[in-house]
Amino acid sequence: MLKPRSISLLLLAVLAPSLRAEEPCDTLQTMGIIYDSNDPALSRVKLFGMAQYQVGYVDGTDSAGNDFSDSQSEFRRIWLGAGANFLNGFTFKSVLSVTQGKNAATGSQKIEFKHFRNLYVSYDFTKSNNSFSDYDKFEVGYGRRSLKLVDEWQRSATHFNPVERSPLSNKLWPTDQGGSHPAGLWIRTAKDRNDFQVGLFSTTQDDEFPGWEDGTLLYSQLEHDLTEGSYFDLKELVFSAYVQDADITDDQLARGNEWGGSAILRLHKGPWEIHSTLAAGRNGATINPDRDGDFWGLSFMPMFWLVEDKVKFVSRYQYQSADAPEGIRLNSRYARSAGARGEADISLTGGRGDTHHNLYFGINYYFCGDNMKIVSGIEYDDIETANGINVFKGWTAASAFRIYF
Repeated sequence: MLKPRSISLLLLAVLAPSLRAEEPCDTLQTMGIIYDSNDPALSRVKLFGMAQYQVGYVDGTDSAGNDFSDSQSEFRRIWLGAGANFLNGFTFKSVLSVTQGKNAATGSQKIEFKHFRNLYVSYDFTKSNNSFSDYDKFEVGYGRRSLKLVDEWQRSATHFNPVERSPLSNKLWPTDQGGSHPAGLWIRTAKDRNDFQVGLFSTTQDDEFPGWEDGTLLYSQLEHDLTEGSYFDLKELVFSAYVQDADITDDQLARGNEWGGSAILRLHKGPWEIHSTLAAGRNGATINPDRDGDFWGLSFMPMFWLVEDKVKFVSRYQYQSADAPEGIRLNSRYARSAGARGEADISLTGGRGDTHHNLYFGINYYFCGDNMKIVSGIEYDDIETANGINVFKGWTAASAFRIYF
């Protein structure tokens, strides 16, 4: 049986020779487009597919002071979808998930329909109505779609830079329990240097298309471009926030957070990219008072192109803190999943604490831009709970092969 390192090397050996020419990349980047026309009745139809195979190894110390290690490999994501532009302004998008990785408790994986991640229709008035000609975009939409806070969640899994997003970004993400996006109604406008959106979303959860039987979540975001006249190739501010109105007995988004917000600054200059986020929120009421209260955190992500458009160095420092002794939590991969599967006698107190430091260093190799790449990194976690008691301290190394069209 191949070990995770052997699988990663085999992927490189098989794929690298075939990707030296530009033609395979052109094919990959355009193969999903099955119809493209100037006809406003139906201008474009595109299929979508994404797969990510991932290997990881963790070595650390649990809350009882015991050392442990574990390795895993899995298809982290497989998504399928389709979209269309029609009737001079309408957009339809559908993306379904057939796996979100192995089951944390059993280590098993089934490739089958899990849920719709996106399923919506939108209309952009600027495409056909002269009354909106002053706008770059004036869109209304209804359906399932992603709501984006912290910088790492501003990009899909096809584009974000580390192997895994930081625990802080995942804690603020307004998703349902299955990792799918909520359904709702939104308005989005873009004009000059500003892009603003606001929407009302249902907290009801369903694998296909949820209704409005539970609470609601109000979401807004403002992007402001400050590049013009600055020293930078890109200078951008993004403010995002949500507030949730749902009872403890209702389905809830964002792991029950009452509210969450973030402020992002992005700076690009030559080969350098620096993305930083300041974020905060409030845990929702639970039956466990140790998990209530406010939390906050920050992340700082310097990146550098070692070889333009081919090899990128990625680093990240993340800090998060909570008022309650169990107000924040580690990601489910890889330490928590090792304990959940019972691979070793591990005591992690659920991976919950009140102070968490995370440090990440990685190298990404791009065969065909973001359409095909290998993302590899090593990160250090130190999470503690009340009175400085250790929850987990250790290193995780992981590598992911991502491809999409």
